[in-house]
Amino acid sequence: MILKLIYHLAMEQYYRHFRNRKIYRFVTFATLEATEEEAVVYQAMYGDRRFWIRTKTNFFEEVLYDDEMVPRFQPITKVEALKEIVTTTQPIQEMRDVTKLSDTSADGIRSTSFATCGVTCSTQINLQTEGDIIRRVEIVKGCDGNTKGLAKLCEGRKVEEVIGLLEGIDCKGRGTSCPDQLARALKEL
Repeated sequence: MILKLIYHLAMEQYYRHFRNRKIYRFVTFATLEATEEEAVVYQAMYGDRRFWIRTKTNFFEEVLYDDEMVPRFQPITKVEALKEIVTTTQPIQEMRDVTKLSDTSADGIRSTSFATCGVTCSTQINLQTEGDIIRRVEIVKGCDGNTKGLAKLCEGRKVEEVIGLLEGIDCKGRGTSCPDQLARALKEL
């Protein structure tokens, strides 16, 4: 344990999260008071550069993602991390924006897909609109019941009405949320 700690302190280590693809910097090992489990303290290298703590087991475990076992945090080189960090030094507000993936129309129905910003549980939002009316909403990943409920409440409403209801909702100090990401996607239509 002591040798590992010295190694980590001597070398900056960076990791990429399996789902949000964001870069994190290893800070140190710690001990959780309540359970005395070993933990990892790490820092987001984007947005507000928040510090996070996970148990060591959780940080270094493999998880099932897209039918494949992958490391939760994949080690990357310092050069790779710093190159990406420098290219993503945008204002926090911009880093919370959605990214349009596709936009097609057929028979008066517009189908649009957006990737979320990476800090919410949901990863993608798929919309179908007819004029200014929302016909269908699909929120990929996230809290299953909540996202399905949110989608149902939006369907049949006007785009501007839903934006007014959802815009600016925050989840755990992230500066956005699944509902806010939906509002941002609707604003991009």
